[in-house]
Amino acid sequence: MGTPDMLASSSGTVEDERVDRGSTAQRDTGSVLTFPPAPATVEETGLSPKFLMELVLKMLHYAETARADHISLRLGLSPRLVDELLAALKEGQLCESLGSPRWLTGGYRYALTNKGRLRAEEALAHCGYAGAAPVTLKQYEQVVSGQARERWRPPRKTIQKTLQSLVLDDKVADFLDRALRSGRCAMIFGPSGNGKTHLLSSFARHLEGTVLVPHALYAYGQVIKMFDAAVHVRVDTHEASGPAEGDEELRLSVNELRVHDRRWVRVQRPGVLVGGELAAESLELGYDPGTHFYQAPLHLKAQGGILVVDDFGRQKVPPKDLLNRWIMPFERQRDNLVLRTGESLDVPFHLNLLFSTNLDPVALADEAFLRRIPYKVYMPPPTPSQFKEILRRACEECQVECLEETLDQAVQSILDASNGQLKGCLARDIVSIVVDNAEHDDRAPTLTPQAVSLACEQSLSAISRQSTTSP
Repeated sequence: MGTPDMLASSSGTVEDERVDRGSTAQRDTGSVLTFPPAPATVEETGLSPKFLMELVLKMLHYAETARADHISLRLGLSPRLVDELLAALKEGQLCESLGSPRWLTGGYRYALTNKGRLRAEEALAHCGYAGAAPVTLKQYEQVVSGQARERWRPPRKTIQKTLQSLVLDDKVADFLDRALRSGRCAMIFGPSGNGKTHLLSSFARHLEGTVLVPHALYAYGQVIKMFDAAVHVRVDTHEASGPAEGDEELRLSVNELRVHDRRWVRVQRPGVLVGGELAAESLELGYDPGTHFYQAPLHLKAQGGILVVDDFGRQKVPPKDLLNRWIMPFERQRDNLVLRTGESLDVPFHLNLLFSTNLDPVALADEAFLRRIPYKVYMPPPTPSQFKEILRRACEECQVECLEETLDQAVQSILDASNGQLKGCLARDIVSIVVDNAEHDDRAPTLTPQAVSLACEQSLSAISRQSTTSP
């Protein structure tokens, strides 16, 4: 392992040419990616002893006292490696053990000495990251490339489940099925309020399969946080923070660290949806001057899944700039990220891009860019008969009583009130107002001509008035 002198003399990372013995993810018989083998030595982590010991110091700084098995669980490293790190810190008088019950393996509690507290504060001033040990860029490349050997295509049943929630023309449904099934870049366009966002957000939420995501990356002395609980849904049994002390699951978790590289997290295949809030800074590494480490951009967090750009053309980033930023990496399957220190990171880009817009695609980008989006599917507004079915489903969902003849009358009333501009969203809007009015009047909600007429006046009168006053 070495002595604490390494804290002052070691470089930030092991030579990139070193091949980590267990970095390549393999597929098991169930086509589920398994974890890489746990690194057996500090050298196999790809990180220097100095970096790892500083990470332990920072954890002890925040925890005040911690057992070795808890530190092991938080670091995602085997108990033996953590014991070596703690032994080196003790030898350098940076931490001390506070004793342990004789029968409890890994039960020694550790705390910082005054010298260790000062060293921890120095380390935090340089980088505030105190989570699981990161993986190197080379290790990340090996695992992600292993996951993406074959182009991922969503199962037909996932797409069919999504499409069944909409009322669509057979041809439109077929085109959407083919576009989503292809696993290639696609744009869904058409008037607003007809299910584009519902379609793609539902599709993104119900992706099947799992991928491995590292807690963090390490490159050129910098930490890039990758795992994001707002994006990733972990399917691991054990959380990185560990269960309560003395719990049987804690012992199982620590034992697993001896076999699997728990610097990685198994998550559901990510489906990320962004809308008009997307800004230029969201496309690059986000450096926090307060914590002194980076957040990965959204498209890196969506690795192995899909990234949906909703309301395309209404972002704070010009459409051409957004396409230029992502379409070329999508074709190359490589992306380039730049640290604030100027170093450039070449990373895999294995995800699918999906766009939805109610704007004219021709107005958003020139032919060269549109050509790079192979699938472009138009979602038209519903016909009166389709709208009737949408209205029927909305009534069933909201438990609103309706008769066949009143459905026909309601469709005609909404058609008139909207100046012939039916939209699928109008069905839910009108039905929800019918329910609200019924609650206000203390009666059961029923889709009567009077109830629909009142709801149309409350919701659509501005549209009608604009039509009658326009020149």
